[in-house]
Amino acid sequence: MKRKILALFDSDINYMEKLYRYLNDSGKIGFMLCAFTNEDKLSEFLRKEKIDYLLASEDKNVEGFAVGKIIYIYADAQKDGISRYSPADEVVERLIEIIGIDEITGVGLLNARTKLIGVYSPVGRIGKTSFCTVFGQMLAKTKKVLYLNFESFSGMPFSGSSEKKGDLADVLYYFKNIRQEFKSKFGNCIINFNGLDMIKSAYYFPDISYVTPEIWEEFLNELTMMNEYDYIIMDLSDYLQGLFDSFLSRCFIVYTLTANDTRAQNKVFHYERILNEYRHDDILQKTRKFAMPVIRNLPNETDRLLYTELADFVRKATEADFDL
Repeated sequence: MKRKILALFDSDINYMEKLYRYLNDSGKIGFMLCAFTNEDKLSEFLRKEKIDYLLASEDKNVEGFAVGKIIYIYADAQKDGISRYSPADEVVERLIEIIGIDEITGVGLLNARTKLIGVYSPVGRIGKTSFCTVFGQMLAKTKKVLYLNFESFSGMPFSGSSEKKGDLADVLYYFKNIRQEFKSKFGNCIINFNGLDMIKSAYYFPDISYVTPEIWEEFLNELTMMNEYDYIIMDLSDYLQGLFDSFLSRCFIVYTLTANDTRAQNKVFHYERILNEYRHDDILQKTRKFAMPVIRNLPNETDRLLYTELADFVRKATEADFDL
């Protein structure tokens, strides 16, 4: 089931960015968030998507917009809206009061502490998996972290004992067909590598390329509501159905990796244009984009990557979001 949409509409870009980030990071809002400062952009979005709740500045004439419910942002406190100058946590509580706790959080999501981190790039052979595994091992020193690799061919080495465990396709099979045994199968497939939990990527990726966006949404809902992890790092690929809506839109942070050459820059530019044209401003707003360094002679052993220049780069690239 597709998540409901809460849209923000205000001319003050600074206020909009701060409010968007707080709502997104609070963990209490189960809606998909998007933000607009331009009426034409909002109108274009509404021609393709339904907005369930519109949080708009009181000076905006939005009564004619076909949205589920309008909530106004007032300069002063009003019983039917929120105050512009209220602390961010009070804004969240006020929205919960107006919309209703079950509606705004989704069933079970209020108590879910697990946050999704997406790592994606339209550029191939960029070192995405190395980035993810280094980042995951660092984060796992202080947090409970799961790493999921969705690449067609991950190239990750596994020991003989881990070869006997199931992969992501096996986990999805149980989730779709034998739901009562899913949690047991999920636990049996976990491999712990230097403190980082992971499940092997699908051996034959077409097994999961046909999974529908609706199933992915249910699957990710299940993982977050299990509350087994603080963070789930998702190493994402183009072939996934629902890449934007079911995966990237659900993440509270998206790391987009690129390179400094013209071809890579053009690919990222194309990707960002697609996000703009298909109204995925929410993904762009929570994306951190950076060029991966060229590092020669990286070791094959995943744990040894922690003692290379790549680890220094990962620490610096994520320092605004995590204390590694």
